[in-house]
Amino acid sequence: MAGFESEGVHWEGARRELSAWKAFKRAKAKRFVDLNYSVAWYPDGTNWMEVFIPERHHAKQPELRADIKFFREPSKYGIDGGRISKLTIQTRSEDLLAKAVGRPYEKVDTLYNYDRGPDIDRLHENRRARKLYEHVVRELS
Repeated sequence: MAGFESEGVHWEGARRELSAWKAFKRAKAKRFVDLNYSVAWYPDGTNWMEVFIPERHHAKQPELRADIKFFREPSKYGIDGGRISKLTIQTRSEDLLAKAVGRPYEKVDTLYNYDRGPDIDRLHENRRARKLYEHVVRELS
């Protein structure tokens, strides 16, 4: 098997390609922050990133989160033939009182799921989720 191990991830390709991939991911993470999202990502060879707006209990606003798998090159399996091969957008909210007393406390609602093809598309129900989808596709496709 060609390639090498870096930070626990096997990378197919040259070290300069890995450096370019890390720079690409870093730039995209910064771009999402510029768009007022929080980002969870690793500066390594993995293909995953999370883009989200944390839950705001005081404003009764649930978390909005996109889990994204994207590749270096566009794919016939990607959204619109692009780099994104998996994308899930969900809202999550917690009932802190229920959590404190040991009852079920988390509500998760999947508004969009794409896994090498569309599975769920309810973005028309949530304007914030639609906007997040548009930003993700524009930035990572």
